[in-house]
Amino acid sequence: MPHLRRRAALATWLIANAAAGDALRNVVGYPVWAALALLTFVWVFVELALLRIRIAKVPVSIVMLVVLAAASAVWALSPWWSLVGTFVLVGMVSSAIFIASLPYRLILDIVHWSLQALLAASLAFELFVALVLRRPLYPLWADYPPGTTSEWQWSGGLILEGGRVQGVMGNANLLAMVALIALIVAGCRGVAGLDRLWPLWVALPLVSLLVAKSATVAFAVVAVAVIAGLIFAWVRWRGATFYRIFAIAIAAGAVAIALILANGSAVTEFLGREVGMASRVAIWERVLGLAAESPFVGVGYLGYWMPWVEPFGELGRLGDTVYLHAHNVWLDVFLQLGVVGLIVWLTVQGRALINCLGTMYRSPRSDYAMNAAPLLIWVALFVQGFTESRPWIEYGMILLLIFAIGRRRREIAPRAPRTVAMPVLD
Repeated sequence: MPHLRRRAALATWLIANAAAGDALRNVVGYPVWAALALLTFVWVFVELALLRIRIAKVPVSIVMLVVLAAASAVWALSPWWSLVGTFVLVGMVSSAIFIASLPYRLILDIVHWSLQALLAASLAFELFVALVLRRPLYPLWADYPPGTTSEWQWSGGLILEGGRVQGVMGNANLLAMVALIALIVAGCRGVAGLDRLWPLWVALPLVSLLVAKSATVAFAVVAVAVIAGLIFAWVRWRGATFYRIFAIAIAAGAVAIALILANGSAVTEFLGREVGMASRVAIWERVLGLAAESPFVGVGYLGYWMPWVEPFGELGRLGDTVYLHAHNVWLDVFLQLGVVGLIVWLTVQGRALINCLGTMYRSPRSDYAMNAAPLLIWVALFVQGFTESRPWIEYGMILLLIFAIGRRRREIAPRAPRTVAMPVLD
């Protein structure tokens, strides 16, 4: 049990830091954060050694992704920094393997309480900025002169004024996505009867989603709601009735997508804010232009763009703001690892989806609610990936890799504590 508590503490730190890394960076700065990240990876490697991890049992698609990223240093625009990015990827893969070795119920508990704590901290943080500071708050590790663009703000303190709220993450889209995943887990736990206070844990993510006002995550919310409805229909009705419901849902979804594409400005106005698609299109055009220089194998793996590596310091520039990812997972993969990388990434996504669906299909009826969580989270990450790169570079990657590992968790980590209630993706 002491070993399990220690590993649970490490897993909690991994999830919280990956989901809200900007909070720590805004306090201590990037050098200290990088040192902490390195120490965290060392701790993960030690735990994997104690668990006697079998590398040969890691899914081939994940191994191929790491090998391709490492090999890309040979032709990368910046070979040394490509190796650094690959090391970070190895750290994320190792973190995913480590977390996947824990019991399924414990994993869900860690995700649930970690994300709920981040949401509670975010709302308290925003209220503190609005009521006590009464001015925008910038990262603490640097001095920002008056007139600095709002893009650099950690918080604008607008929670009581109806403005967008960024939370401790310092980014409204990140806050909204954390809230959506927290909502999925809380809802599944509530349906499964694991939480007496489930209305509270559902309300907190809902409030966070409302104040974050993320248009990109709003589409992920709709997709998750549709899939959740289909899961309910599958559990309630089998056979021809379900297939009719499924066909209706697909047709309605196609019509909805067509209406959204045809009435983009009206949708933007309804959401109450500028979606920023024009800005994203500008970045996408530059990314495609650079990717065209090496379409087969890409320009070298970096993960999160490093602005000191040319031309990434200007690739995502919009006015005074420099974005460090392509705002689209698939374009980021294509840029860094080319068509070969896209095939590998599609394989990882496909394996994760098959494992999530298999979990639902093989579950006894009493476990449907809990085993629906991986599938719903995968849907949320997949949809978000069309307008954000977070599922490629942060906690979304760790969760995706856990799903891709799926049934092999006990083969990879034979000494891991076994689940007494239900298996993870099994």
